[in-house]
Amino acid sequence: MSNKALIAMILVLSGGDLSLQAGDLKNPGFEDEGSWTTIEKGGNFNPFFVKGESQEGKKHFTVSLDRNVATKKGDYAGLVQKLELGKEDKGLSFYVKGQHQAKSKKQQYHWLELLLDEEIIWEEPLQGTDTEWRKISLDLSRYLEKAKLRRTGRNKYEEIKTYQITFRLFEKNGVNRFSAQGWVDNFELLKESPANPQNCEEKKSIPRINDLLTYFDDDDLLQGITSPEHFEIKRKQILEGLEQGMGKLYKRPTRASLKDFNIRTRLTRTRGRYTRKTIDFDVAPGEVLHADLYEPIEKKPGAKVPGIIGAHPFGSMGKGSFEMWPLNTFPQDLAMLGYIVIVPDCPGFGETRPFNAKTNSWGNYNFLSDRYESGTINSVFNYMSCIDLLQAHPDVDAEKIGAIGHSLGGHNAMFLAAYDERVKVTVSSCGWTPFAFYATTPTRIKAWATDHYMPPLKTVYNLDLNTFPFDLHEVAAAIAPRVFVSCSPDGDGVFPGWGPKYAASYIQKYFTAIGAKNNFVFYQPKAGHEFPLEGRRKAYRVMNDTFDYHFHGKLGLLTERSGSKASPQLNKALSDSDPRVRWAAAEMLWRLKDTSGLETVKNDFRSALKKDVEHALELAGLLAQLGDHSGYELSATSALTGESPGQRWRACIALAHIANLGELAPKSGGLDPVAVLKTMAAEEENEGVFFVFLEKMHRILNNHEDMIDIFSIAKQNRHHIEVLPGYKKTTADVYHEVAERDGSNLKR
Repeated sequence: MSNKALIAMILVLSGGDLSLQAGDLKNPGFEDEGSWTTIEKGGNFNPFFVKGESQEGKKHFTVSLDRNVATKKGDYAGLVQKLELGKEDKGLSFYVKGQHQAKSKKQQYHWLELLLDEEIIWEEPLQGTDTEWRKISLDLSRYLEKAKLRRTGRNKYEEIKTYQITFRLFEKNGVNRFSAQGWVDNFELLKESPANPQNCEEKKSIPRINDLLTYFDDDDLLQGITSPEHFEIKRKQILEGLEQGMGKLYKRPTRASLKDFNIRTRLTRTRGRYTRKTIDFDVAPGEVLHADLYEPIEKKPGAKVPGIIGAHPFGSMGKGSFEMWPLNTFPQDLAMLGYIVIVPDCPGFGETRPFNAKTNSWGNYNFLSDRYESGTINSVFNYMSCIDLLQAHPDVDAEKIGAIGHSLGGHNAMFLAAYDERVKVTVSSCGWTPFAFYATTPTRIKAWATDHYMPPLKTVYNLDLNTFPFDLHEVAAAIAPRVFVSCSPDGDGVFPGWGPKYAASYIQKYFTAIGAKNNFVFYQPKAGHEFPLEGRRKAYRVMNDTFDYHFHGKLGLLTERSGSKASPQLNKALSDSDPRVRWAAAEMLWRLKDTSGLETVKNDFRSALKKDVEHALELAGLLAQLGDHSGYELSATSALTGESPGQRWRACIALAHIANLGELAPKSGGLDPVAVLKTMAAEEENEGVFFVFLEKMHRILNNHEDMIDIFSIAKQNRHHIEVLPGYKKTTADVYHEVAERDGSNLKR
């Protein structure tokens, strides 16, 4: 992009300021041209200035909605004017009237509102027909008593008196058949406070956050970004702010090969298509990092796959949280999809603390004994050391490194990517909101200054948000132009969802201005503080696309990128000479809700029965997804008496899909799919198979009562009574508890 094109784009993205009116209101009765600007969201309203029916004079302003025109919640239309206000301006008055087709008070769809800047200071619902002009008087004193400041430098502010008034017709609920109309006329600024102001209750105002398309010049004054070089300056200044808030990021030792990490493997467990190795390795002299390394088993010789840093949430188990958190299984998911994933313990979590076997409890990490000024910068150092290890790993493509995390891990993944440009794609789940949105109570922000996080925010900046050296939406900007995915549920109680939603527009403008419009992906599911399955799947699709990688190769990528347009090529692949290509094509078609691969899969299933039982069991599961239960007998037998762990975990997956067929699910010899799964829950001995069994039952089974019954039985399995250090429950206990709590599998 040329410099001129970049500057033009930035000017467009900045929104183009509305014309400023100094002093008093201009054109308060709409008798002249100009001074007011109409605004609209949704495109279904009719805002216009019109002659006649005015309260005084010849013109007024109206917004109308025709009958049988659909609107959405949050749509609006109205007009705005910018002007200067001072403490001498005590009030504002205007005249309104309106009408609404529906007369019931319950049908409060359309509201008339008056906003000062972004705060609603008056509102009322449209009900019935109000044909007479009414005067509304509002008190402005409480909005103007505190100086309004604009940032001009790193720690410099100037007082501004420019405000924006907005009158609008606003949709609090979408409609598809109710007409409405609102009129307004004759605004007036009052120099005396009105006797009976009609202000609505004070509403929570939207916090102000820093504009991203700015940087500090050599005089520390705030300037707009107008050239490519300014983006580099911006990123450098964000990193400087991070270091001021976190402390110094130390240099890492140079390593020539994997041997230089001195890796010690303490435990290896096979789970489905991957192994989970618990390892220790040296990140610096005298500093040992504990991590879980997930490596796929089925890998083509010589092939290299992407490497992923997995960042664990705030949980005492650290990396072990993924063993006990059914709604947050992205390391296992990605390993099953062929990625290599490493998950280290953050300081203060997991095995970084001394363990007392007698009391089955962890001690405390001594943050004063290490060299780091914060737990966060220590974590960043360790994550970067994990990237060093991945890049030295013989099976990892060194140019395809990603990071993903939830909660604590969500912002730690962001911090890592901000510092380390080797991270090509970053996924943050429930990991951030601008600090001002996090501070929902006066003392809540101090959580960011504990030892686990960033003590300098208290010791240096005294928890004063106005002086914090960085903000979390700025960290997102430091990731640009690389890919950043934010999964920020609307019901997140830790990082309130309205904060990321508000800041997303700032981040999107920045990514667009830097020339990477599509590299910012914002997703807001209806969920709480969790990483729901659909959010994880969206993240995996972005990772696949960024790395040009898919478990099913080119067919999988084609499907994710082209959707239904891929169907002709997928149908052609059903005749490929390679059975795995045919199988992949049938599965990809099924994901497009196309069952045309059924006969191909049935034929391949019959062939695999004679050659490869594990392959046949995978096809049995696919057959069930396609609506066919031909693989039931094999699956039922293999689940209970399969010769290998691979046969049994594949059988349990197939049976779960067969059980989802409902009335179509077969029953034979007194057994049915759920009955077999219950037997498996009670008798399976292999730890890896049992773990996959729990995870897949929670993921796949549609019948929630069956799921709870199966987990109730699994809790009693005498072969799996192990309780992880520091925990009081087995893994099966946790899965049962989560299933009962959720009430349905829709949240998974």
